[in-house]
Amino acid sequence: MDNSVELPGDRAASAFAFSAAAAGALGIVTLAAMYAVEVPKGGPFVFGAINDATGAVFNVLAIPVILQVHQRLPKAPWTGPLKWVTVTACAAGATSSALLVFKVLDFGPSTAISVAAIVVQGAWFFVANNRLLHVEDYPQGLAKLGRFIGGALWIGLPLAGLGFLLPGPEWLRYGIMGAGFIAGASSWAVWPYWYFKAGRFLGHKHAAGVPGGAPSAA
Repeated sequence: MDNSVELPGDRAASAFAFSAAAAGALGIVTLAAMYAVEVPKGGPFVFGAINDATGAVFNVLAIPVILQVHQRLPKAPWTGPLKWVTVTACAAGATSSALLVFKVLDFGPSTAISVAAIVVQGAWFFVANNRLLHVEDYPQGLAKLGRFIGGALWIGLPLAGLGFLLPGPEWLRYGIMGAGFIAGASSWAVWPYWYFKAGRFLGHKHAAGVPGGAPSAA
């Protein structure tokens, strides 16, 4: 498929991508503010509530972007199931965050659902973008960034869990947990930037990358 050709829905998905990038960036800022300001004081968790709300909005906005980018994947038996599992995960993450905001769902179950949704999205990022890296005229930089997001997340979460469960000296446990946290945090920090770059690509505001060549300047 020639990805330099505009597909139906690209422009609309571009607007969703830019909105998702803004919501994701706001989510990072409010999460950092919650841990820096509210957690040490024990509340009130105003930044936390804003973060939950932006998480719900972000997951909703991500769905049309994922669907549009997914159209550029070469068809294979696994592409359809991967797409719908990812969309379902986004919907579940949005619902759990919204229910937490309205105090219908407790923090524990909501967090578990949200983390599961993030893990599924991370799998899509790695698998889809790894495949798109070899697709004609798809931006190499965008594909590499997406693959990094998924790979770092899937490395970071197991490391953090291993460090938490591993018996042994604290320096070893904290070292493993720290490595996992850094990998996961790196993935989370650049997540909104992928949506920003996807917005530019879907809005056809950059030159398409040359197959097998350097990433687009955009």
